Amino acid sequence: MMLLSRLSPQVSLRELAAQRDVMEVLRSRAEWLAGEERALLTMYLESGSSVCQIARLTGLRRSTVSRRIRRVIARLCDETYLICVRQRGRFSERELTLIKDHFVRGLSARGIARSRKVSLYRVRMTLAKARQLVAEQESKQDANQGGWQSAN
Repeated sequence: MMLLSRLSPQVSLRELAAQRDVMEVLRSRAEWLAGEERALLTMYLESGSSVCQIARLTGLRRSTVSRRIRRVIARLCDETYLICVRQRGRFSERELTLIKDHFVRGLSARGIARSRKVSLYRVRMTLAKARQLVAEQESKQDANQGGWQSAN
C-alpha cells in the first residue's frame, strides 16, 4: 500500500498498473516467508502500516524495519528461485530447498550448510548452478529481444 502512496500525481496509468502488479506478486510470494519477515511484510502490504507504525509495534528501530522490509521485497522480486523451480529436471528437491533458503529466505551459504547439515561446498555449487541457469535465461532473452528489434 505504501508503495502506491509514494507515487507522484503525474504518474501514468501504466505505471500505476505496474505498481499494482508488483504488489500482487509480493502478496502471493509472502507465503514463502516465515516468522518475523512474513509478519513485517504482511503489516506493510496488507495493513498499509507505515514503517514508523511497524517500528512502534515491534519495538525495533525505524531504520531496522525499513531495511528489513526493503531486503525482503528485493528477495521476493528476484526471479532466481522461480526460474529454478520451472527447470525441475535440473535440480533435485534438496537443491531447490537450498536455493529457496538463500534466494527467498536470505540465509547465508554457511548458515544453510549448518542448518541443513550439508557441506558448504555443496551449498556453494548449488547456488552457482542456480546463478548460471539464470544467466543463461537472461542471455537467451537478450538474444531474442535483439533479434526482434533488428527485424523491425
